[in-house]
Amino acid sequence: DAATGRLWYYQAGKQQGMMRVVVGTAQTPTPMLAGMLRYAILNPYWNVPADLAQRKIAPKILAGRSLKSMGMEVLSDWGPSPHKVDPATVDWTAVAAGTQEVRLRQLPGGDNSMGRVKFLFPNDHGIYLHDTPDKELFAEKDRHFSNGCIRLEDAKQLGRWLMGREPVAATAEAEQHVSLPQGIPVFVTYLT
Repeated sequence: DAATGRLWYYQAGKQQGMMRVVVGTAQTPTPMLAGMLRYAILNPYWNVPADLAQRKIAPKILAGRSLKSMGMEVLSDWGPSPHKVDPATVDWTAVAAGTQEVRLRQLPGGDNSMGRVKFLFPNDHGIYLHDTPDKELFAEKDRHFSNGCIRLEDAKQLGRWLMGREPVAATAEAEQHVSLPQGIPVFVTYLT
């Protein structure tokens, strides 16, 4: 339930668990939707949305931070086989102004915005459930802080329930796809 910032999961009609979640802000709300959870990605990249690259990352670069210090890299395009681009060749002023788009991704690791695992249920909005390094937000009464996706208070707990094991990668390899034993229906709602 996006309104209360909570996720409940059920099996055979009985509640198996509940956790707090962080959902979208008023400007970037988590949409109501339904889907089928099919797989997890361990050690995920975070593909930075173009608007966040403009509003959040480009200003940091212009202020003197490096992409390397943020664990990020520039890619050539949004296609399936992009190549890495030297960040010095990017016009960061144009990116910050919104006149040039850049594809950024954050590398897997402890500071990655996706955390250590994300759970995907294909939908037209690109919404998924994911771990997060920002655990302090779960203590807030109002947990509307995301750009639409659903951040999980305890991704390991949900992973154990979904996968029957800890959702931990055996190697450091990025983007390890793991099919779930069965599809799990997901319903994102707003209830009062």
